[in-house]
Amino acid sequence: MNRFFDFHLHPSFKPYLSSPEPSRRVDCWEYLESPIGIIRSQSCLDQMEKGQIGVAVSAIYAMERPMTSSFLIEHLAPKLTVLHDEMLDHPCYSNYMEYIREEIEHLKKSQGANGRTFNIINSIDEAEEGKMNLILALEGGHALEQFNTDVVDNLRLLKQGADRFLYLTFVHMTQYPLACHAYGMKLIKGNNQFKPNGFGITGLGKEVIDVAYDESQGRRILIDVKHMSVVARHKFYQYRKEKGYDKIPIVATHMGFTGISKSREAIIKQFKKPAKRSGNFIEVNYERPKGIGKGLFNKTFFNPWSINLFDEDITEILDSGGLIGLSLDQRIMGSQEVQGEFFSAQEFNYILSGYKDETHEEPVAAGELSDEEERDRELNERKHLRHLCNNILHAVKIGGGRAWKQLCMGSDFDGLIDPLNNCTSAEEYPKLERGLIEELPTMMKEDKTHDYDETDIAGKVRGIMYDNAIDFLKKHFR
Repeated sequence: MNRFFDFHLHPSFKPYLSSPEPSRRVDCWEYLESPIGIIRSQSCLDQMEKGQIGVAVSAIYAMERPMTSSFLIEHLAPKLTVLHDEMLDHPCYSNYMEYIREEIEHLKKSQGANGRTFNIINSIDEAEEGKMNLILALEGGHALEQFNTDVVDNLRLLKQGADRFLYLTFVHMTQYPLACHAYGMKLIKGNNQFKPNGFGITGLGKEVIDVAYDESQGRRILIDVKHMSVVARHKFYQYRKEKGYDKIPIVATHMGFTGISKSREAIIKQFKKPAKRSGNFIEVNYERPKGIGKGLFNKTFFNPWSINLFDEDITEILDSGGLIGLSLDQRIMGSQEVQGEFFSAQEFNYILSGYKDETHEEPVAAGELSDEEERDRELNERKHLRHLCNNILHAVKIGGGRAWKQLCMGSDFDGLIDPLNNCTSAEEYPKLERGLIEELPTMMKEDKTHDYDETDIAGKVRGIMYDNAIDFLKKHFR
């Protein structure tokens, strides 16, 4: 029986939010039904077990206060779902680490529930065949915050604690003083906390990177570049070279690809209309870059939002010996029309300068930000499968044959995503593997711009679904 791997999902996130009282929380095996699609379970432990998950990374996430203050999350979700209003009304910004500890404890409580078990492992050597094995990770540097404490000291304590964390997703959806984040919020409009501000990586951010990587201060924690702005990623790669971190792998755990270079010219070419400035923010509206295929049911696109990886990012990660997890979010994979995204004005000017470190100011007109209506959701399963294949084949075009060995699944299930219709939960991974084996050769033949190696497609797909990640963990999680 084939086993499956997922680099980034959230089996404990929604159950933890079901009650402020630990004894009354829904256990992590239970399927949560909801009329709100993004709240419905996608990776409860039962779905993961049915989907034959052998190893997965459980990303522990404390929801940022600006997230919970949205009407959908704070007011509508508690009325229509098991999410508890008290859990969605954090009284402050400063106690995220306590929420992290509580969520981990809730996940552990589900071990042995109703006689069903799984492992939480601190080394790939602890993984058991025929059993579900979870590895912990942290999503967002804000998770290191706790009352009257230093985030770097808190990171050291985590590195030396009983639980081991594979990676830290450096930033998330809101402004935080480690680095500038990439805009990624389409659900909530009008809150500037979601818009990127600042420039690159801060001094505090560099200190966190140093401590995370330093094995003399506890077990190494890898840095996940998902949610970093394109300039923060650019500066991260520079900093790694300066510090001699080249041999430590870069991970990008739940990604899609823009389909283009990060050059000034390539980005501007995709503008649907001129960029507009409002205060410290720049709004950009794009045309989606075209992918493989033609015609209504065969054409594919990329999502050019800078939360996705540009071609240069792919090369940097592969060169580091890193691993890229493929998100199963419709929007990230490019199957939905894209709305406008926002940049920090300071970073946008840097991009327009061609990433030159001298001060450079390009005029961007001030003006009203335009409204974009949400487009209809695409329902065709095959179309969504083709968008995933399109992203896989783009990585192979940019990275060469080695990319087949450095891709894996990183669904982001239960991370408030709208999943691809051909794989709506962890339960459907066997079906997804069959679909990839069938569709990838077809799309290779359609794409006349690249000469693909069409041998052993089943083996290549098996690598993406499981083997590549296990090989990576044997090198970096022992």
